[in-house]
Amino acid sequence: PAMALKARIIHLKSVPAGTCISYGMTYRTPAPTVIATIPAGYADGYCRRLSSRGGMLVGGRRVPVVGRVCMDLTMLDVGTVPDASIEDEVVIFGRQGNEFISVDDLARELGTINYEIVCDLTARVPRVYQSNR
Repeated sequence: PAMALKARIIHLKSVPAGTCISYGMTYRTPAPTVIATIPAGYADGYCRRLSSRGGMLVGGRRVPVVGRVCMDLTMLDVGTVPDASIEDEVVIFGRQGNEFISVDDLARELGTINYEIVCDLTARVPRVYQSNR
């Protein structure tokens, strides 16, 4: 892949079943779990339409986005990643371990084209350029 989008976990919270996540209480945890918060939201270009339906990679595992994507934050259910911790890498799109989320995957989920996904990334998102040399 030509690019990847990554963030880091900034907060973890163990929650009981029935806990409402994010604005509007649109997602309720079906069982006890751990919720991770990452500093990426729709002001960075992560589409709000991925609320409670997108996925990201943590610890080499695909985990679901839960609740509404906020302006600056997104919440993930990392209950299936027992060793998840603050500062762990989160891959929004790209490769982690044997798992991969492509820009095309996100575009399909949103009913759009891959160019829209990458063009929506705002100036708030830091760019790191690498060379293969």
